[in-house]
Amino acid sequence: MTRRILLLVVAPIVALAAVAVTWMMATDRTYAGRVLPGVRIEGALVSGLGASQLAARIQALAGPALARPVTLKAVAHEVTLTASALGVTPDVARTSAAALAVGRTGSLLDRLRDRAVMLRIPTDVRIVYQYDAVVARDAIARFVSLLVVEPQDAAVTVTRGRLTVVSPSQDGVVVDIPLSTVRLIAALVHWQPEVRLAFELRRPAFITEMADQMAEPVAQFTTTFAYNPDRVHNIRLAASALRGLLLPPGALLSYNQVVGPRLPERGYRKAPVLINNELVPGDGGGVCQVSSTLFNAALLADMAVESRTNHSRPVPYLAAGRDATVEYGSIDLRLRNTTGRPLFLWTEVSSRSLTVSIFGAPQPGREVAIIVTDQIVIPAPSHTVVKRDAEIPAGESKIEPARSGLRSRTVRVVRQEGRVVRQEVVAANYYQPTPRTIKMGTGEPPRKASNRNSMP
Repeated sequence: MTRRILLLVVAPIVALAAVAVTWMMATDRTYAGRVLPGVRIEGALVSGLGASQLAARIQALAGPALARPVTLKAVAHEVTLTASALGVTPDVARTSAAALAVGRTGSLLDRLRDRAVMLRIPTDVRIVYQYDAVVARDAIARFVSLLVVEPQDAAVTVTRGRLTVVSPSQDGVVVDIPLSTVRLIAALVHWQPEVRLAFELRRPAFITEMADQMAEPVAQFTTTFAYNPDRVHNIRLAASALRGLLLPPGALLSYNQVVGPRLPERGYRKAPVLINNELVPGDGGGVCQVSSTLFNAALLADMAVESRTNHSRPVPYLAAGRDATVEYGSIDLRLRNTTGRPLFLWTEVSSRSLTVSIFGAPQPGREVAIIVTDQIVIPAPSHTVVKRDAEIPAGESKIEPARSGLRSRTVRVVRQEGRVVRQEVVAANYYQPTPRTIKMGTGEPPRKASNRNSMP
């Protein structure tokens, strides 16, 4: 009796299990290589689809997501691109594998249970996306190329002795592309509609606010000269290289570097230059007056003097101890802006004078004076020197008188509200004494003009 009851209980269970197994095996055969019934991808039924059909279906279902707009922002600039354009693509292989695996994993009982549930409640599979960092980075780089990335100094000019702003300064934008790419990928993963790129603003060295505070020159110096067309031309050329030069705090001004070689191919002409105590024709004659005028303006602007050399003898346009000679490649005038504020240089040349103006933030109550002290006159040699000179016609001579030499020191005195706050030696000067010199001509005598076809 008990045995019969057991059979009556077990038999239906075994039969039911057999039916279930048979059904599962039948569906395995029917849906081999295809998605089982009751499977959806992003809410759309994909039951019975094979690999190629499933791949096409995944691509179609991913379309709306790939078309989602994503806005890149940096400073006041922005650009909107689609997720697809930013490197987002559906991972067809992984998504297909996930859909095909539904109801096919786990133990026999797990699979039976899952398939039974799927008949009543379909299982939804989400599309897996992949993100191409190279495409994202390139999209950011293209966007960044549209930005103004270099800081722009304020453009200024000088009108009637006052500095005025022509165009305002503009901050530069530097985008951290690697970090921005990481941010963008994270935003894409979470389907965020916008992402702010990682950037920093870089202020220019010369901002509009600084220029507005520099309307008046803090130092100005003028020298004069006799009119000589070639020499004036050289002065204009050298002075133009200095005009508009901005010196940020700590900047070094090298005269030779700014002005460059004084060569004919760069526009310089021959004019008198002082070489070895003698005035001789040379390329760029007159540029030393520019360097000397700059030297004095820089002293008054309280700039530091790192290198300066006086001429071999005093020059006519400045007191001894106030000049600064230069020779490209060997003798330079180097000045450093140690004022802690930007300085702006401006030059003006007329037919008879040169002015160097230095603009900077005003310092009320500050006065700078330049004095030459400790002057020691060195007597001229008593002997006479005879030289041959091919520039003088044969049979003629030229006598240059003896010249005394001089030693001195150039001192800068800085006062604040009338009180001396600093006194410093900025230059030591030595002008070599020269003996009486007789130059004997060895050159060709001047040709006499022919009277042939002469006009009365």
